[in-house]
Amino acid sequence: MTDGRRLAEPRPALRIAVVGAGPKALYALEELTAQLASQAGSEVAVPGGLEVTVIDDVRTPGTGSAYDPRQPHHLRLNVTAAILDEPATGDFPAFSDWVAGPYPDLASDPFPPRAVVGEYLAQRWQRMERGLSRHAGLHRISARVSDLERRETGWRLVAGTDHVDEVDEVLLATGHASAHPGALSRSWTSRTPLIPAVLPTEEMLSLDRVPPGSRVAVRGAALTFLDACLTLTEARGTVFTEVGGRAPRLAIARGGREPAVIRPVSREGLLLDSKPDPGSTLPDGAERAAARARARLASAQRRGPGADTDTGRPEAPGRAGVGPDDVLEIVVDAATAMLGDAARDEVEHTLLTGAEPDLPRGSGRAVTALRRSVEIAQGTRPPGPAWALGRMWQTLYPEISHSLRGTEAPEDEWRRLHRSARTLERFAFGPPLVSARKLLALIDGGLVDLSWMDAGTRIDGSGVHGAPHGPAQCTAKCVERGREVDVVIDAVLAPPGVTQVDDELITALRRRGLVRTRPGRRGARTDEAGSVEASVSATGAPASGSPGLALIGRPTEDHVIGNDTLNRHLHDDAHRWALRIMERLRAPGPRDLLPDARAVADNRKDPA
Repeated sequence: MTDGRRLAEPRPALRIAVVGAGPKALYALEELTAQLASQAGSEVAVPGGLEVTVIDDVRTPGTGSAYDPRQPHHLRLNVTAAILDEPATGDFPAFSDWVAGPYPDLASDPFPPRAVVGEYLAQRWQRMERGLSRHAGLHRISARVSDLERRETGWRLVAGTDHVDEVDEVLLATGHASAHPGALSRSWTSRTPLIPAVLPTEEMLSLDRVPPGSRVAVRGAALTFLDACLTLTEARGTVFTEVGGRAPRLAIARGGREPAVIRPVSREGLLLDSKPDPGSTLPDGAERAAARARARLASAQRRGPGADTDTGRPEAPGRAGVGPDDVLEIVVDAATAMLGDAARDEVEHTLLTGAEPDLPRGSGRAVTALRRSVEIAQGTRPPGPAWALGRMWQTLYPEISHSLRGTEAPEDEWRRLHRSARTLERFAFGPPLVSARKLLALIDGGLVDLSWMDAGTRIDGSGVHGAPHGPAQCTAKCVERGREVDVVIDAVLAPPGVTQVDDELITALRRRGLVRTRPGRRGARTDEAGSVEASVSATGAPASGSPGLALIGRPTEDHVIGNDTLNRHLHDDAHRWALRIMERLRAPGPRDLLPDARAVADNRKDPA
């Protein structure tokens, strides 16, 4: 693979730019490599027929920031490593087979360090490069793409201080946006020092930035908060020891370099629930409930537009098959069936409010919810409504993602789904049991204090608001005077999609009218091969799309459900993209497929 600013001459039959070099880009290029290898010896694999340029400033291609091999090993994978199967090319092992070589002690660990996963992905990228280079010219530019412009004969990309001009196809696989309007750094005026992000932890949470004995406030209480907690404790010498008894638990011994206290705050005032161990199976009743739910989802999809077979009433205009309200009803029905029909009111209350009906208000609320989830995951407490909803959402997630893709459901349904999905994902996609138990031990040992969560304390650009201080609620100035806070950490990531992020490239795409979203959704509209979809004008006539432009992963979230995953089988956009590239290689005159500049201007006028 060469590193250069320009594509090779003479001009090849098809030129592709891939923006991003994380796992999504890796999977797409592996799929393309597999397709090219299957056609070896045919006219589509002639030397010079294809040029691929990868543009990203990631330190280690294949990993992205989340799986940087240089990050500390206490940061664990949050999903089972079993989803990292062998690539489409079939020339590299699955993670479970690979890890037994360099890290035999991790061979049976379902949640290995993310750095080790990064090593694996980086080696897969290197293998992909060697395979793809047998069939195409391959180049890499270490830069960030800031602009993308469609011309009559191709695409022009601005990358750093240079540009790639021109290419026929662009695949955007950019992952997490770097900034968003709600970031504290955008509006911070407090005298308290602000750390604007958690990753990379070795830089952001160093001893210089968070000295031992500091009083730390964290905005956010999800997985990034847990990364911060373990970095400031376990990585600084905190020791976790198993304590026996009827209810096994962990106890901590401080190492001496930790903060004095870590106080998180969150919008919901609750932490993520623990996931059960990957080997645990659903009870028989739960399996039957899940099977019935899958059948209902499949039946609704087959039914498509027309009359509702359950009620006989016609479906709402624009509705085809399954909509968000249908999905929520099916999930609630399945969770109720798991617990028994008498539990319906509790299940519905839990989904509506985000908490089980008997969860205490005020002091102890957040830790009680976490402790319940840990006890259920350990098998020492019977499951409740939150567990049932979380397991159904997790179990049905592939079918839900497939069912909701491209639906024309109205905006109010999507608002209901967004609100409910925040709760369901907190129940379903929390930390593995090993990490949840550590967090609980940090709380029990006083290193993590949840009193601000219980009190509804907020952190915004002007500082901390509503922090409990003795018998009264304290203002931001009171907190600062009382030295309740020495440093604030922003652990809230940029949201997915293209509508609520501060990203130079995404902003350029929207400004130029190259991507569109459906009402109430954040993600760019794409077809099943990732190609940007055309919108529909007010007259019902189709408007021109953006031929040659494809997006996969996080920028499409809502249009495509569930992009934050290493599971390459949940969506098949990458595979279909590779098939479409192969079709274009076979087609005559592949460079002449772009519309003229007038279509570009027409697209800018369409606000859809």
